[in-house]
Amino acid sequence: MENQELTMELYYSPMKERNEENIHQGADNCICCAKKMKSGEVLFVHMNENWMAINPQIVTHENCKELTGYNSQGAYPIGNSCAKKMKGFTFKMQL
Repeated sequence: MENQELTMELYYSPMKERNEENIHQGADNCICCAKKMKSGEVLFVHMNENWMAINPQIVTHENCKELTGYNSQGAYPIGNSCAKKMKGFTFKMQL
């Protein structure tokens, strides 16, 4: 894992503002583009309080502050097309 980055700036889709107008309460939406997520296996990105994506292979909730200087903010869903822009900084979970 040498030379892997601990943090990465979160990708923001140019479509996010437009998509945010259509967000439904209680729905899980992509953190990058605001599109509604489909149910099933979903990708997530782990963010710290500095709003930087953290590498899930290196940084855990427990060691986030020690390694990045900021506490964990939690995990947020990210769509497949947006995840391509965050390669290496996403992980899978069931919704």
